[in-house]
Amino acid sequence: MSDHAQPTIDHIEFASILSARTKEGQVEMVLNGHKTQMTLPKAREVLGLLSGAIEAAVSDQLLFQFLTTRVALSEEAAARALMDFRDMRQGSRDTVWPQ
Repeated sequence: MSDHAQPTIDHIEFASILSARTKEGQVEMVLNGHKTQMTLPKAREVLGLLSGAIEAAVSDQLLFQFLTTRVALSEEAAARALMDFRDMRQGSRDTVWPQ
């Protein structure tokens, strides 16, 4: 749960491409008009990171709802508890960047 204003995703698209240079398949992603191309291993890594983040977000939401509705914690106390769970889950309260 971040207090930082995040840019919104208004448009996202993916396409398969063939590299003119290497003649290997790649994935092209366009996010709000910004284009990037990824090798297949990098695209698979991004897929894994996105899947993990989605599951963590679902877990965070369910835990927050449970703590505020069933345990009757305040939203502030529940948010602090979520930070503790994030620390336990990923070893840090911050964004974890893979090596």
